[in-house]
Amino acid sequence: MTFTKQEKQTYDNVRKFFKTDFERYCQLAELADLKSVSYDGIANRNNTNHQENKVITAVYCKNIVETVKNIVERMRDDRYKKFIQYRFFEHLSIWQISQKLQYSETTIKTTIARNACLLFADMLAMVTDIDLRKDDDNESH
Repeated sequence: MTFTKQEKQTYDNVRKFFKTDFERYCQLAELADLKSVSYDGIANRNNTNHQENKVITAVYCKNIVETVKNIVERMRDDRYKKFIQYRFFEHLSIWQISQKLQYSETTIKTTIARNACLLFADMLAMVTDIDLRKDDDNESH
């Protein structure tokens, strides 16, 4: 079973999302809990807006991280859920995942990884403004 061009691009987009975007969201989300905005001693309005924007960004990132984890948790197929958790949250290799799930590396790569990533992209697009799916009208995510 081979990828269509659209599926391949979606799969690549999901992998890129977890490798770069999701890691960034995780880092920025941690800042949401550091401290809240303090208006004491702030001299001008521009500084207040700047601080508010930082907090808003951190909270947005925290919400994205929580949403992504909730999406994965709600996947009905345990193989897909475990694949994403192992591969993108725990950063395990395909070989390590195949050992844990008791499937061949080929099955992990050709069936489980593809289907898990495609399902994840669909679910993410349904609940956020992040669309990793590739289609003829949408050249980028």
